[in-house]
Amino acid sequence: MTRPSRAWLLPLLLPLLIGSGSRMQQSVSHHPVDTSTERYVRDLVGQDRSDRLYAARTLRSRLKTALKDSHRRETSLRYIDGIAALDVFDMQVAPACVDALEHRNVAHHCAWMLGALRHQDATPALEALLSDDSEASRRAQRNAAEALALIAGAP
Repeated sequence: MTRPSRAWLLPLLLPLLIGSGSRMQQSVSHHPVDTSTERYVRDLVGQDRSDRLYAARTLRSRLKTALKDSHRRETSLRYIDGIAALDVFDMQVAPACVDALEHRNVAHHCAWMLGALRHQDATPALEALLSDDSEASRRAQRNAAEALALIAGAP
């Protein structure tokens, strides 16, 4: 005896399989994640210690990328994006970093970023980080000293 063919089931089940996949995609992507620079600036000056550290690491990584892109050929789109990103960093991230220097877990990241941006307004806060009564880590003090040297040598 031969088995009856079940090929007629495939056209009936195919729409169900395709439909369930699209519903699953909708439920997964329902809440978009905010990865804007503004969000990380808010986190940098926020109260949550782990969010501050993650924001500082993310902003430092983005600043490194912007600095690399700003040294490309001037006709490149990445050059233009890098220069625009540096403007955003100078206007939004640098003031937040000056405020965040008081937090021990992000002070070294912020000191590095302020030095890379050569932010003149950060000089008093960086000097306070170098003072003897500061509880900053040696890494933060080293980055603050390097930042002050970069700021002093800036044109």
